[in-house]
Amino acid sequence: AGYYEAPGYVDKISPSTMTLVKTFTAPSVFALTTLSGYVYAGCGTVPGRVDKISPSTMSLIKTFTAPSGHNYVRVLIPLSSDIYVGYSTTPGYVDKISPSKMTLISTFKAPSGHNEVYSLTALSGYVYVGYYTEQGYVDKISPSTMELVKTFTAPSGHDYILALTSLSGYVFAGYATDPGRVDKISPSTMTLVKTFTAPSGHDYVFALTTLSGYVYAGYYTAPGRVDKISPSTMTLVKTFTAPSGQDVVFALTALSGYVYAGYYTAPGRVDKISPSTMELVKTFTAPSGHNYAFKLTSL
Repeated sequence: AGYYEAPGYVDKISPSTMTLVKTFTAPSVFALTTLSGYVYAGCGTVPGRVDKISPSTMSLIKTFTAPSGHNYVRVLIPLSSDIYVGYSTTPGYVDKISPSKMTLISTFKAPSGHNEVYSLTALSGYVYVGYYTEQGYVDKISPSTMELVKTFTAPSGHDYILALTSLSGYVFAGYATDPGRVDKISPSTMTLVKTFTAPSGHDYVFALTTLSGYVYAGYYTAPGRVDKISPSTMTLVKTFTAPSGQDVVFALTALSGYVYAGYYTAPGRVDKISPSTMELVKTFTAPSGHNYAFKLTSL
């Protein structure tokens, strides 16, 4: 779990006991991912930086410092043997970095109007970029050339993409709308397949993850909610409602058959959820000062 309030922390949590194992301290943590046995934390700094962390010792191995103007890391994903970094900039940038050297390989500069990279996902050898723009856009990028392949333009009213994920050959985009919406996108044509419209009161899709053939969406609500969605029909299967006081699902991840939700609380909390019953299994409460669980990843 990564926390964005400065100083930022990354907590290593035991999923069986939902207790703290060890903590890494960073300037502020806006993004997390894993690759080849390491954890990578993106920091909301100027310029942006990415820390490579040993999960066994929870200590720093090496830092990538972004080029000038590549500020505020918002999202990280792995693809093949590289890490991709998205920034809260105008226009948006995505850096491809070498995880062994923690150096820049190449940069994608988004088209005009495609601002603030809030979300990334990977599918079938391509990178997909979602932007925090009034009309939602998703760019398909070639990782070999770091150039634009094609753009998905969301329907009118599908604004501000906060989350992306991929499943079964499709890309899914979540929006900051009231109620929340999730679009299923064809990666070959970059066109809309179908839209999930959340129940009333399930507003602003802040997080998406996948597990066992289903899509899970987390919302900016009090208390927090997570919807389990059928990707074939794009309809609601079941909803998890968090305990009172666990508000705003900022982050979702999946590990060993369970879904985990991180909340905008002080201190931060992470819920372990049964995907079959969509009920609470156990809660991790972070140490004092570890506030606002902004990102989750699993390894």
